[in-house]
Amino acid sequence: MEKSGSRLFGTSGIRGQVDGFMTPEFAVRAGLTFAGLLQNKGSILVGRDVRTNSQLIENALISGLLAGGVDVWDCGIVPTPALLFAVKRLKHSGGIIVTGSHTPTSTTGLLFFLADTSELDEQDELRFEEQFRVEKPKRMPWNEIGSLRPVDISETYFEELRKQLGELGGFRVVVDPGNGSACGTLRRVLENTGCEVLSINDNPDGTFPARSPYPQPSTLSQLASKVSEVKADLGVGTDSDGDRALFAKQGSVLWGDITCAIFVKNELRTHKGGRIITTINTSNVIRLLCQLYGGRLTVTRVGPPAMAEALRREKGALIATEESGKYIWPEILMYGDAALATGKLLQIMKSEQKSLAELEGELPRFYQFKSIIPCPDEMKHRALAYAVGRWKNAQNEVSTIDGVKVNYSNHSSFLLRASGTEPNLRCYAESPNEEEAARLFEIVNNLAHESLERAKGG
Repeated sequence: MEKSGSRLFGTSGIRGQVDGFMTPEFAVRAGLTFAGLLQNKGSILVGRDVRTNSQLIENALISGLLAGGVDVWDCGIVPTPALLFAVKRLKHSGGIIVTGSHTPTSTTGLLFFLADTSELDEQDELRFEEQFRVEKPKRMPWNEIGSLRPVDISETYFEELRKQLGELGGFRVVVDPGNGSACGTLRRVLENTGCEVLSINDNPDGTFPARSPYPQPSTLSQLASKVSEVKADLGVGTDSDGDRALFAKQGSVLWGDITCAIFVKNELRTHKGGRIITTINTSNVIRLLCQLYGGRLTVTRVGPPAMAEALRREKGALIATEESGKYIWPEILMYGDAALATGKLLQIMKSEQKSLAELEGELPRFYQFKSIIPCPDEMKHRALAYAVGRWKNAQNEVSTIDGVKVNYSNHSSFLLRASGTEPNLRCYAESPNEEEAARLFEIVNNLAHESLERAKGG
């Protein structure tokens, strides 16, 4: 029941193969552990995504929670942000979602949330891992176990989003939930704002027959084509649990960095400056916008836990963004929500009277290249240690908070980091100059392959 390496938690939650690491026995123990963190009392919401293996793990998880004395409200299949809006509104002690998010179908995971709707921070994760490894986890007596009740939180979610987004009307939007848990709900949220909504891949199916649950420009070509075909104002594609969102204009899908920049620019102009949180793998265009519009930038490791930790520390931050398509408005929710982000983008388009293409065109131009290189989990640490050693004494600005990122004075950069959710190394390069971006991309890919070879050699 032990995950490779010393940590259970990755970039976001605990994930693994259901027939390998993420077993029912593991889920029972995880439920007992989380109940202990809550002092063996209180109530939490539990939900799951549409994956065929998630219900198995959810049932085992609930057994552990009940044995640990926590009352459980079972939401069934539900988007992650919908569960979190209900945690906040109904004042629960926390929540857990069983989901593989953007990962392959055979994988599922556990995302643990606190009452403020944020994931566990690093200290809480370490406490969880310490308690998880206790030989005999605490179980409550038979007459002190928790109670279980089913609950439908959909109307709570729709009411909260309607309150946040108001009347948008007049927009034609194509939604692609990718057969995930945002099926039906994403469409309903936007229809409630007065939008005309067309949908594709909008029936729940845990085998994800239409496309990968990982929303990227390469996996959302059907969405881009549909936006062009029906002359829609906007298209949105989500991951399997509805927190990530990538957006399409007619004919193409934007990287998440671009939408991050549109949101950041709007927040800085509206508030005449302010604190912005972004992850290290997000484009340096955010840094440039902060310089142009009086923003103060905080850069974090990748993942919602690191973003939430920074948001707690930097009181009053306007927004936190990540290039994967996560956008957090902390006054509303401490986690991403594809439906909320879609409404926020439509609000900007409405107030500016501009299309998505026009908003994109007003941003500083950066060229980006990204790649994924397979790397076994047990080799990641050695590979990155070598990469850091190769570049730590470089003449340029070097950050090692998550992998190794080299920043140049003209806002060009490259980054090599290990995925926290999959057995991969991730390479990024960007520059205002396309040839420079291509040159840096070659450097970072060579570094990745060299580091992996060194790791294999011990």
